[in-house]
Amino acid sequence: MSESAAHTLIDILLDWGVRQVFTCPGSTEAPFLDASVDRPELDVCLTTHELTAVTMADGYARFAGGVPAVAYLHTNVGLVNGLGGMYAAQLGRAPVVVLNGLKAGVIQSRRGFTAPPDVGALAAGYAKWSWQAQRAEHLAQDLSRALQTATNGPPGPVWLGLPEDLVAAPASAVAPAPARSRRVAPGAPDPEQVTAAAAALAVARSPLLVAGADLVRENAVDLLVSLAEQLGARVVNEDRRSFERSAFPTGHPRYAGFYTERLPAVREADVVAFLGARCFHEFEAGSIAAPAAGVTLIHSNADPAEIGKTHGADITLTGDHRLILDRLMAALPAGHRPHPALPAPPAVTADPEPAGPLRVPEVAGALAATVDRRTRIVADATTSNAALFAHLPQEVPGQVITTSSGALGWGMGAALGVSVAKPSDRVVAVVGDGSFQFGAPALWVAARRRLPVTFLMINNGSYAAVAAALRRYGRRAVESGHYPGKDIAGPDFAAISAGYGVPAERVTSGPELARALDAAGDADGPRFIEVLTDPGDLGP
Repeated sequence: MSESAAHTLIDILLDWGVRQVFTCPGSTEAPFLDASVDRPELDVCLTTHELTAVTMADGYARFAGGVPAVAYLHTNVGLVNGLGGMYAAQLGRAPVVVLNGLKAGVIQSRRGFTAPPDVGALAAGYAKWSWQAQRAEHLAQDLSRALQTATNGPPGPVWLGLPEDLVAAPASAVAPAPARSRRVAPGAPDPEQVTAAAAALAVARSPLLVAGADLVRENAVDLLVSLAEQLGARVVNEDRRSFERSAFPTGHPRYAGFYTERLPAVREADVVAFLGARCFHEFEAGSIAAPAAGVTLIHSNADPAEIGKTHGADITLTGDHRLILDRLMAALPAGHRPHPALPAPPAVTADPEPAGPLRVPEVAGALAATVDRRTRIVADATTSNAALFAHLPQEVPGQVITTSSGALGWGMGAALGVSVAKPSDRVVAVVGDGSFQFGAPALWVAARRRLPVTFLMINNGSYAAVAAALRRYGRRAVESGHYPGKDIAGPDFAAISAGYGVPAERVTSGPELARALDAAGDADGPRFIEVLTDPGDLGP
């Protein structure tokens, strides 16, 4: 039997180093699934929801060393379910290729079943590049272009629509060699801007460096540590609203916490360098004030469109961050004396357990006690993330990852993708009870594949973020004490997890939690721990 274009697509993926395709398929994917029988080197990872497929690809891509990840979705209905995951991948600059099986062209033209016009327009706002294949003989080049665009910097998700009749057609195209389409290295920074930045940092009374996720993506965290030591500068992570992955060791004496206007290191700074970070990423209108008068703002980012877009910047840098940081250090004046050593920040510890429901800082403290350098934390607990970030050690680049997309359900699938990419690491997904209800289908994948992920669910029985927003709004809900849209209490999540085939337990005390975490760390498959916490804790 002759091979189809689907065989060619799989061969291209294998040539690019892709070994998994995360999919929730339908009938339009039949040609691809059928061809995969002849290509056992490709692992078709079945999921039961499109959000799980895309978030698994996102989590995998963040730790796959530049190899793109692939999700295969089903027509318009599957794409819509996966868009929240695409948005998270876009913000996380994860090289995710979303293949979208579409109905045959003749059905599309007649608006047949699941064939609305211009499906690609749904994805366009979340993709670096979107394209619907037009001819079978062009499929190979279309897929090669998608893989190249996803991985070339700054990386990010792309969308490629694949009509079923084209994928089923006889193979007729030869793909470009991957070596001719590999990632193009980012350029060098503007030397005049490097000189200006080095001069400003050298004379600063209290310089502050903000460690961004680009430094992890571009393997430049070690140079940030060296720059901080050479300058004697304090270092903070990005504001928690834009924080996406840990980029500076929290145990280092120069580490000062997370960027917030209330932090002493921020209030005292006269030069602030946002390095590889998003700068003043707004959550609500007017929520981020402009820098104080007299503060020099330096901003570097892999994407020039990110630089200075909210409050502007005095000095701007773009390009490869290893080059940026190396040249900044080389440009510091000869004989520069670093600022005096800072006292070590006080250790963050949980308060003694009160009589009553567990609080999130206690949960974070218990988890922190089990974290070592081979532990990866995927945080998707919305209002609990601040306490997690404050307590969890982050000594390895990317040890803690999260999303600022607001797409609930991201963390459960992403944790599975991280586990596939880093099979020797322990992965813990910290999720809220609200997020769980979006991401629960990931449990089926965890059980089916026996992925050793610990799901730690913080159950406060509420959409605490909604109640916190009403509290900030400060009107009738606060006056009456009634918060519409908050109460989601009721489900027995441990029982639901067990129903999926993931061993689970519900805990209500600190000792129970410590014991459950220890047991989960020794398990050879997934585990689920539901922690009942204070329903009145609405977070910061």
